[in-house]
Amino acid sequence: MDHLIPLARGGRSVKENLVPCCKDCNNKKRYYIPAEWNDYLKSLRGEEPPPENQEIST
Repeated sequence: MDHLIPLARGGRSVKENLVPCCKDCNNKKRYYIPAEWNDYLKSLRGEEPPPENQEIST
């Protein structure tokens, strides 16, 4: 099982915060939250992460 919000970052061991995950993937994810993990995976593929605090003009 994996914690969506890791215990090290204030997550709890409740069913709303747990998802099935293999041990290898869980160990690779470490203490990242899902959005950070996606950015990390994109960086491995050479993709640029979206700019932070991007303002939308109308």
